[in-house]
Amino acid sequence: MLKRRQKPSDDSSGTWMTTYSDTVTLLLCFFVLLFASSTINETKWRQIVESFTQGGYVVQPSDYETSSELPLEPPKESPNDRLYSTIKDYIDNHNLSSKVFLTKGENTVTLRFGDTILFDPDRTVLREDGKKILNNICDILKESIELIEMIHIEGHTAANPKGKPQFTNTFEFSTQRAVNVLKYALKEKNIDVKKLSAVGYGQYHPIGDNETAEGRSKNRRVEIVVTSYDSLESD
Repeated sequence: MLKRRQKPSDDSSGTWMTTYSDTVTLLLCFFVLLFASSTINETKWRQIVESFTQGGYVVQPSDYETSSELPLEPPKESPNDRLYSTIKDYIDNHNLSSKVFLTKGENTVTLRFGDTILFDPDRTVLREDGKKILNNICDILKESIELIEMIHIEGHTAANPKGKPQFTNTFEFSTQRAVNVLKYALKEKNIDVKKLSAVGYGQYHPIGDNETAEGRSKNRRVEIVVTSYDSLESD
């Protein structure tokens, strides 16, 4: 009995593999177009591509960035931040943090000189060692003068435990101390006089309790309040 001749089989395995490969390629191209409109770093890109291709393709993306979403630049340091950092570095490097207290406001930097740092008790004449500290502080302020709008020098004193002033006129006493600091900055360091001012607050702006020796010591102080520009034209 004769066997029927079988028709040659149509092996389509190669065809469906080609179709599958083309489909994956099209999907990858579509994926590239989607992510080309956003920002993505190379590490994340490689991870995503590898998860889709399982190592079948090698893609070397450049930096996919468009004008619609640029990398954020670090914020610029404000004049007040720069001034604060400069003064703080000097104070830290010269171990003066126990003598000169530094605080920063929105657009101010305040240097507070503790009791007996610049003046002897009940005196308005600058101490010699106080001049050395003031000399270096003034140098920093002069070097940073383009950041500074005004330098306010404030004198403060303390009241006796019973509320009576230690001096006949605390306004005059505290003002004289502030003026002597101003004179030093002007005559010895030649800081622009238009940026200097001096005022005495007497005993009426305490930061400590006048009923205690420690509190009165805090109240007897000189403060240099430096007001910086909000911004600079060069920025």
